[in-house]
Amino acid sequence: MSDEALLRFRAAAHNDLATVLMAASRAVNEAALAAIDPAGTSGVRIAHIPVIASIDPEGTRLGMIATRIGISRQAVAALVRDLTAAGVTAIVDDPLDGRAQIVTLTEGGSALCERAADYLEAREQEWRAIYGDAQLLTVREVLTGLSASAE
Repeated sequence: MSDEALLRFRAAAHNDLATVLMAASRAVNEAALAAIDPAGTSGVRIAHIPVIASIDPEGTRLGMIATRIGISRQAVAALVRDLTAAGVTAIVDDPLDGRAQIVTLTEGGSALCERAADYLEAREQEWRAIYGDAQLLTVREVLTGLSASAE
């Protein structure tokens, strides 16, 4: 690759909308996790959030969580092991199928979800005050469209 091609690529990559979106996502998610778990003692990381958000109140099979968040069952199993070790989730046998297991939230996991919901709702109100409803709606529509077009 020539120096010119590398410099051109570097400039394009730094200005790419996907790069900006990833940076914004990382920043808001890290701020949310810091607000929800200020001491950093929950054992929850950013990678765990989609797993927790995919659990139904009555519990959910690993395979369903994997399907919902679009990663392998093995990756979900590793994340659930982390969450179970942290006391956020529990794994119980499926009463309808003895070979299957269901992931449920513990009381600690429920408390974490309560703090997270409080934070997210407050953050939404803060963004509405700063940017207004119309701008937030536009951002949501654009991001939803970008997601749909990528699939």
